[in-house]
Amino acid sequence: MEMIDNAVYSVLELSTVPQAQNDYRPQQKASPSRCSPSRWAVIALGLLSAVLASVLLYKWTLCQGPTHSTCASCPCCPDFWMGYGDHCYYFSVEKKDWNSSLEFCLAEDSQLLMFIDHQEMDTVKIFLDNDTFYWIGLRKNSVWRWENGSVLNSLRVVSNSLAQTCGVIGKGGLQAASCQAHLKWACKKARL
Repeated sequence: MEMIDNAVYSVLELSTVPQAQNDYRPQQKASPSRCSPSRWAVIALGLLSAVLASVLLYKWTLCQGPTHSTCASCPCCPDFWMGYGDHCYYFSVEKKDWNSSLEFCLAEDSQLLMFIDHQEMDTVKIFLDNDTFYWIGLRKNSVWRWENGSVLNSLRVVSNSLAQTCGVIGKGGLQAASCQAHLKWACKKARL
């Protein structure tokens, strides 16, 4: 039995001796021309970070210039607003009457949507849901006028009742609705 104990002891004693004392071979240094896989990963991540930072900086500088037409999703529009051209647009998900919709837009330093031209109206219609109408800044007293006082020119408003004196936009174009109806609304403001 003593012999077994000695064998175990001698194995344990040999394995606890530091490696530097047992290894008499010269140490090989890593070649400077070779990179370890972890070094390649660090380099790749660094390059990727630099590219992403450059893209973000580029998008940010686009929003700071005098025209924003190339920056459709810049962070210069508030949350839940869509950027297009020089303006930000808000399309509600809830429904209110025309006056409450106007109050909402004014509280957001904006106005109910008014179109500059046919091109803007056609562009906005792309973002609209089918069979959904949005209040816009158009009312009829004796003639159809935008909220800024200008008369509606060359656009037709579909109406089937004299009680329909507020304007809405849908996929089919401009229509009239009763101002007390509860509908979604659209606001517009200049980019910040």
